[in-house]
Amino acid sequence: MKEMTLRDKAGVMLAIFALTVCYQLFLATSLTPIGLNEGNDSLVFKHIGLALLQGKVPYIDLFDHKGPIVYFIDALGIGLTSGRWGLYLVYCLYIAMTTYIWGLTAALFVRPRQTVWPVAVALAAYLIVNVEGNLTEEWSLLPISYGLYVFVRHFVTGEPITTKRFFLVGIAMGVVTFLRINNMAAVCCAILFYIVYHLYQRDRVTIPMLFRSCLTILSGWALVFAVCCLAIFALYGSEGLEEMLYGTFTFNFEYMGFSPIVSTDRKKVYLYFGLTTFVILLLLFMKKRLSALNILIALCYAGSFIALGTKGWSNYFIILAPVTLVAVAALSDVTNRWQKALVFLMFFAILPYRTYLSWANIHEDKTFYEETDDIIRGMTQEEHGRIWNDAYFDGLTVLHRNGLIQANRVMLPFQLQISERLARDEAARFEAVAPLWIMTSMPFEEWTPMPLDSVRTARDYTLYKKVERSPGRYVYFYRLNRKEQ
Repeated sequence: MKEMTLRDKAGVMLAIFALTVCYQLFLATSLTPIGLNEGNDSLVFKHIGLALLQGKVPYIDLFDHKGPIVYFIDALGIGLTSGRWGLYLVYCLYIAMTTYIWGLTAALFVRPRQTVWPVAVALAAYLIVNVEGNLTEEWSLLPISYGLYVFVRHFVTGEPITTKRFFLVGIAMGVVTFLRINNMAAVCCAILFYIVYHLYQRDRVTIPMLFRSCLTILSGWALVFAVCCLAIFALYGSEGLEEMLYGTFTFNFEYMGFSPIVSTDRKKVYLYFGLTTFVILLLLFMKKRLSALNILIALCYAGSFIALGTKGWSNYFIILAPVTLVAVAALSDVTNRWQKALVFLMFFAILPYRTYLSWANIHEDKTFYEETDDIIRGMTQEEHGRIWNDAYFDGLTVLHRNGLIQANRVMLPFQLQISERLARDEAARFEAVAPLWIMTSMPFEEWTPMPLDSVRTARDYTLYKKVERSPGRYVYFYRLNRKEQ
């Protein structure tokens, strides 16, 4: 078949981008220009991105436990336009590029026109757990997908993997390392299987060649590691580098030992993806038996599930989408139409409900935004810089939509339970800032968040207003008593 020209490829990419812009208007609820919802994790990333544009230092002025790449992506998108369109279009372009790679991967198994089915299933597998958009799992999809493409291509076509592609795989892994390191499990499994397979086969891929390949991958990863560290050091000095390494790596080892109670709803996500994965693998091994590619796919699934951990947040399962793409594409030429319909329905049956939930978030009650915006507008410039947020994502929403940065360092209070270092630093920050305003999710008489002193807080701050976000969910605005200022 005649290969696509550069013009044809550009046309396909443009079509995918246009389609992505359309469907993400309704699904990327934290980014869509037609909505008001700021999201949860996405809001944290956007808030740090906004803080970077205002001259703040990541991990020092605002702390989070993800790698710096996502914050700089958000800063880039937010800086492009005054509204939501900049970051939204950057995000859609990135997802479109990922979808294009998925098409190339599927084309290893079927004709170009037949790639629609596996790509559609992979998109559905991703979209049903894309709870808000702009998540580290989504920004990891392109490097994960490229890494899988390289190794799947090798096992499907038999072509050797070039040094350039090994190097790019290393770069891809480096990018994921500075997003969320758990996300690269599938690519790590693909590399491991590649090594073990050729050691066992003792074919034209010799041990010295395998050693050079590993070094090439490592060099690509090391390049990204070095660039990230040098960039943080150049911008924010040795303290910025130390805190970045703590937030990106050390804190996450502490976080691994933190075991919140996993709700029944989150356990359902494990069950759902466990069952869908079982059905896909069952069909694969029934139809293609114990092939090298099947073993590779099974290992990638297993590694990804292990990397998900036990906390059960549904967005973690986004990283399964590239593996599902490969598995479904491998099934394309051996399953009958009823089996294809089964695989298709396993994912698409949930998509309408997922779209409904997104639509509800996009069209949430505007009263909360109007009331809290009025409170912010009534503050002075000095007060804007001394607002302490202990109202979790609701308080962060109030600040972010008004272009303000919270005075406290930690945005997610559960982190204070994990790290004594953070709790100690946050207490010192409270003393240094002497907040004029405090936002909480519960009244002080019921609960006083760390690191506030409950006795002093109760005496020195007075409730200014209580604003309802949704039934039973409020943001309490406390103001420092005049005599205490």
